Amino acid sequence: MELKQKGAKADIGAFKQLKVSLVWTSAVDLDLMAFYKAKDGRAGGVYSDNYAGGTLGDLNQFPFIQLSGDEGVGGKAGDNREELRIMKLDDFEELYICALNFTDASSGTDNVFAKYDARVEIVSDRGEKHTVALDSKDPGSVAVICKFVGGFITNSIVNNSEVMNFEHFRTRIPGASELRLASKITLKSKGDSYALKPKAERGEILVNLNWNQGTQQPQQQGFFSKLLGGGSKGVDLDLGCLFEMQDGGKGSIQPLGKAFGAFDSPPYVLHLGDDRTGTSATGENMKINLAGIHALKRVLIYTYIYEGAAKWGSTDAAVTVKVPGQPVIEVAMGSQQDSRTFCAIAMLECKAGEIKVTKLVTFHNGHRECDQTYNWGLRWVAGSKD
Repeated sequence: MELKQKGAKADIGAFKQLKVSLVWTSAVDLDLMAFYKAKDGRAGGVYSDNYAGGTLGDLNQFPFIQLSGDEGVGGKAGDNREELRIMKLDDFEELYICALNFTDASSGTDNVFAKYDARVEIVSDRGEKHTVALDSKDPGSVAVICKFVGGFITNSIVNNSEVMNFEHFRTRIPGASELRLASKITLKSKGDSYALKPKAERGEILVNLNWNQGTQQPQQQGFFSKLLGGGSKGVDLDLGCLFEMQDGGKGSIQPLGKAFGAFDSPPYVLHLGDDRTGTSATGENMKINLAGIHALKRVLIYTYIYEGAAKWGSTDAAVTVKVPGQPVIEVAMGSQQDSRTFCAIAMLECKAGEIKVTKLVTFHNGHRECDQTYNWGLRWVAGSKD
C-alpha cells in the first residue's frame, strides 16, 4: 500500500518487528534517521555514528530501534539501502522517520527530494508493506517522512511529507536538537584518539595552528613581552608535518626550507604560508586533499619555535583538524613546561576509509630527534626561510 498524500494513514496492527528501509540509486548521500519523544519525557535519535554522538541504537533495550549503517557515503550512485528495525512502539509519545540529505546539508544548500529516486518502505513481520515516496518539490535538506502513532489496540503510520532546512528541522522535531553536521572533539590526554570517517572523497582536511596573539594588551607590554621575559621580539611558531605514502615515499612539509608541498599531486598536502609575526588571525594552515587520502599512510603534525623562547604554556597554542561533515578535532598544548623547541602534536593514520587522529604532544631537540622517535628515516640538513 502506498501512502501518497500528506496525512494518509494506515494501521499496521501488532508486530514483533518492523523494518523501515530508505532506498535510492541517485548520486547523493541520504541518511535514514529516527527521532522520538518517549512517554517519560526522554528525547533522542537513532542515526549514523559517522555523526558526532550518533548511535546505531539497540534492539534489546530502549529505544528498541537499530540502524543498519551508513550507505551512499560520498554521494555514490548505486543500489543504496539503509534499514531501521523497530521492535516496539509502546514507549513512544512521538516517533518520526526522517531522511537527511547530507550532500546538501553539509554544503548549506537546499535541493528538492523529487530530483532523487528515493522512497521509504515499511514492512512488518506479518508481511504488511507500506511505501512513501520522497517526491516533494519543496526545497530543503531534511524530509520528515512519516510518524508512528501508538494506539490502545493497534498502531498506525501517518505520511508526514514535510521538507525543511536543517536548522528548522533541529528545532521542530523532538530529539533532533543534538544532531550536528560537525562539532568539536577535544583530545585531552596523550594517547587519546578519535577516528574520523570522511563522508566524501572530495574536498579537504584543514589543519590549523593558532596561538595567543595578545590582542588584549599593547604588544610591547602584552603577550609577546610576557612570553619573552620582557623583550619586544615575538615568537615565531611554525606548523609542519612528516608524511609517509602507501608506496613508501616519505618527506616533510614546512615553511623552513620552503617545502610547501602540493595539493593536486603527491603528497596531496599543501602548506598555505608562513605567519612570521604571529599577527595572522587564522594562524598557519595546511590542507590535505581528500581525493588523495588513500595514497597517504600517516601524517605527523608538528610545530616548532623558529624564533623566540620555548615558553609553550604562554602561547595557548592549539591545533585543530577539520574534515567536512565530521567533528572538529582539537589538540591543545595546555600548560606545557619544556625547554625544547620542537613538539610532535598529533598523528593522522589513514586506513580503510578512516583517519585516526591521536594526540602525541611529545617534545624533542629538533626534527632529527622527532624523526628517530617515530621511525621516519629521513635525512636532515640545516634549512632557512630566507
